[in-house]
Amino acid sequence: MDNNDSNTPSPVTLWLIEDNAAFRSNLTETLNSVDQIQCTRNFSSCEEALESLQETADRPQVMLIDISLPGMSGIEGLTQILVIDPDIKCIVLTGSDKKQDVFHAICAGASGYLLKNTSIEQIVQSIEDVIEGGASLDPHVASMVLNAFPKSNTPPKQHDLTEREVEVLKHLADGLIIKEISDLMNLSPHTVKFHVANTYKKLNVQSQAGAVAKGIRKGII
Repeated sequence: MDNNDSNTPSPVTLWLIEDNAAFRSNLTETLNSVDQIQCTRNFSSCEEALESLQETADRPQVMLIDISLPGMSGIEGLTQILVIDPDIKCIVLTGSDKKQDVFHAICAGASGYLLKNTSIEQIVQSIEDVIEGGASLDPHVASMVLNAFPKSNTPPKQHDLTEREVEVLKHLADGLIIKEISDLMNLSPHTVKFHVANTYKKLNVQSQAGAVAKGIRKGII
């Protein structure tokens, strides 16, 4: 039998940065037991991961990053990762639910923020969501982000988003992924991705969470 069935999607490639050796080993083993994910490398520090990124062309699609690490912090690390390769989706996986850590991670370009007590099923779903163009926030973290930017009764500040881009942004705020927005708006996924990219550029953000937070703060949505 041919194991390279063209109808079977390739697994998502992932790197893990986590300084707790036992947690890192167990999570790597668990993720590799999932058909749709392949954790190809893991590191105990951002410095090691950044060195490997610069040395290889075989880069991961997703990186799971802890915040509290020896040496460079995970937030500083993900900033540098996105400088090297902006296409990598970085998801913070940490024990910290401190508001400042959440906002610093989102502002740095994190595509997701999960707590370490998140189930493996939720982690897998989060990885799939960010690959599909969505964001992934722990429910407690998502509530924290939205509550930090309450809607105002004052008129929205000036922005140059088109009506279609605002509509896409509203769907992103509802937690929809690219395919769902595509089906709902009767647009191709490519067109939706184009609108999302334009929205990120105009709002000067790097992630869905950042776009939603800024959209709420500016009164756009």
